[in-house]
Amino acid sequence: MAGWDHAFTKTRMRRGKPVEVYKNAQKREHYRFCDLITTHTMRRTAITTLLSLGMDEPSVRKISGHAPGSVEFYKYVKYHQQNLDEKTDLAFEKLQKMG
Repeated sequence: MAGWDHAFTKTRMRRGKPVEVYKNAQKREHYRFCDLITTHTMRRTAITTLLSLGMDEPSVRKISGHAPGSVEFYKYVKYHQQNLDEKTDLAFEKLQKMG
C-alpha cells in the first residue's frame, strides 16, 4: 500500500568491496524495498528521529528500553552525532559567507 515494492539493490562489503546480495541468487532476483524494512529498522529510525528533534538522551533511553550506559544505545547516538556534525558544517559555511 505504501508503494515500497520496487526492486532494491542490496550490497554487502566483502574484502573491502561492495558485492550485490540477491533474494534469489540463482535467478539474480533483487529484494523489494519493503522486504528490507524490519521492526528494528523502525526502532532505529524512531530513536534517531527523537534525538535529532532534541529529546534528551535519558528520555529516549527510557522509551526505547535501553539501560543507562548501554553500549548498544551508542550505535544510535552515532547517527545523531553525524546529523549534528552536518548541521554544524552548514552553520560554519553560513558564517564564512557573512565574514
